[in-house]
Amino acid sequence: METQTPSRSLRQRLRARPVLTSGLGLALLTVLAVVVFWFEPQALFIDDVVDEEFPSVEPAEADDAAATTEETSGSDTGASEAVDGTESEDAGETAAPEEPAGPVALASGDFEGRNDYAVAGEATVHELPDGSRTLRFENFEADNGPDLHVYLTSASSADPDAVIDQDIVDLGVLTGNIGNQNYTIPADVDLERYDTVLIWCLRFTAGFGTADLVAP
Repeated sequence: METQTPSRSLRQRLRARPVLTSGLGLALLTVLAVVVFWFEPQALFIDDVVDEEFPSVEPAEADDAAATTEETSGSDTGASEAVDGTESEDAGETAAPEEPAGPVALASGDFEGRNDYAVAGEATVHELPDGSRTLRFENFEADNGPDLHVYLTSASSADPDAVIDQDIVDLGVLTGNIGNQNYTIPADVDLERYDTVLIWCLRFTAGFGTADLVAP
């Protein structure tokens, strides 16, 4: 009568083949590293919180005008003293530069999520006293993700992802998924054309949220 040898368990088989076991472990670690590096699943559970101050820029023209006024006043005072040895009552006075106009809100809109991502807050384009323009997010909060960028697009919020990123201006990487933040708009950007803000995942070509900019 033949005696049947009981089958060995999987653990026993792997112990009997250490090279195979090491190879499988290395393969699993490689796959895990690729997933973490490329998909960044940890970003879904980690918030990047920022709170940037509103940009403050004084117009260069006001500074130049003040300097010119001081130089002219000094010259006039010296000439007056050289002629009659007296100083006129207003020779030492300088014309006070005009107060610079404050930032002007050109357009704004509320964020809406897309593709089942949550995005909320307000996006506003401001023109600063020096003529530059800034896109500011306030009360902003969005789902986090890998490789998120801030775009201005000529499309609208109603357009699908297949076309919404075809004509865009890239303002840079999203600073944080929560909090107030600023993005400089290049001087040559036509805001009548690029009138929608888009939070875009560049790695997976997916939109997280949009805000259509409307003039007040």
